[in-house]
Amino acid sequence: MCTLIRTTVVSLALIAVAAACKESDDATPASRQVELAPSAAAQPQLADTAQKVASPAADLEAAPSPTTKPATKPAPKSPTPKPASAVQPASASTPAPSAAPAVSALSAAPARAAAPTTGTIAAGAAIGVAATARVCTNTYKVGDKITATVSAVARGSNGVEVPTGATMTLRVTEAARGENGKESIRLAFAPVSGTIGDATYDVTGTASHGDLETVAAQTTGDQVKKVAVGAAIGAIAGKLLGRKNKDAVIGGVVGAAAGGAVAAGTTDWNGCLPQGGRVNVTLSQPLTLLKTP
Repeated sequence: MCTLIRTTVVSLALIAVAAACKESDDATPASRQVELAPSAAAQPQLADTAQKVASPAADLEAAPSPTTKPATKPAPKSPTPKPASAVQPASASTPAPSAAPAVSALSAAPARAAAPTTGTIAAGAAIGVAATARVCTNTYKVGDKITATVSAVARGSNGVEVPTGATMTLRVTEAARGENGKESIRLAFAPVSGTIGDATYDVTGTASHGDLETVAAQTTGDQVKKVAVGAAIGAIAGKLLGRKNKDAVIGGVVGAAAGGAVAAGTTDWNGCLPQGGRVNVTLSQPLTLLKTP
């Protein structure tokens, strides 16, 4: 009986010891956690840093290293707009920008038409000129040129004109003396060009003149000889026609007079346009002139 009690006591003692050991083991982690928890007021030391490295990942995440820099830079702040009252007025030296409506108005304005620089004297207009030198059929030949001066103003469009004193060049187109009379005299001209100031223009048209002066183409001695020969021939013819001496004498006198008249009628004549003689030029094509300032 004593043995049973002793055994029971021993068993209970063992159980009590085991329970005490278990309680001791259960209390150890709590006390360790209390020791590992850092104090809020204490500064970290080298020993504490080592413990933190050795602690679980949860402790490391709770206390990041203070030297770690953020991965991205913060976005720059947008500038704060200034109020309208803070805008400074432009200084007097700074040119103000031109207004857009004004530029649009200038660009929209039509281009100003340029003033005409030429004018025209129409075809059919007459220009009066005067010869600057005497022109005769025996002194000028076809193709020669003479100079004439404008004697009356000729006006055209846009204010252009051929003023008095302007010069015109004429070409001789006919120059023939009258053979055995004045009726066959020929002297004619045609316009070539006109000069106004420093400008020269081609002129196309016709020219006409008044009566020409006539001059005998033979000398006085030649004319006398020609009349004498005619009179002699007439006298001989009168004598031959007369039947009697008296009639022969009368016939000779009449024949001489007739021969002289015939000889005088066969004289050659030159035609002359005197100095200052008028020539009318008629344009057959329009004459375009530059406007003078």
